[in-house]
Amino acid sequence: MDVIEIQTLIDITDSKVNRPRVNLEKEHQQYRNFITLKQCVEIRSIISYSTDPVFETKDIRGLNFGSKFKGKHKIWTFRFSPDRSGVYYDGNSDIGHLINDLHEIPIIQNLTETINISKAIFDLKDSEYKNTIIKAIKGTI
Repeated sequence: MDVIEIQTLIDITDSKVNRPRVNLEKEHQQYRNFITLKQCVEIRSIISYSTDPVFETKDIRGLNFGSKFKGKHKIWTFRFSPDRSGVYYDGNSDIGHLINDLHEIPIIQNLTETINISKAIFDLKDSEYKNTIIKAIKGTI
């Protein structure tokens, strides 16, 4: 089964707060970022996943994020499987369509992320400001 891993410096916590509520504004915005990501991923495929995005704080050196980001930062990781193999293949890369589908999609910033975001988007291409990376991995989720 294909497994796709998205790592992002954008807060995509699945807080489950799906409606605005008093004193839960941040949690609602986190949920909106997660749902935006999930909906973009599902443009080409229904996905399945067993765990919500998780985050850890670690040094991002060598992880292929943009050169403007250095040191320790929160990284959210989301793993899922598409409903069919090769759905994101663009003729060059197993994840080429997914990168294009997600690149420059607007996000809500200033939640709990630890980076300064210059453009409020999922950036998957800019060598300086890339805040999201995607990998195709083998195995199960």
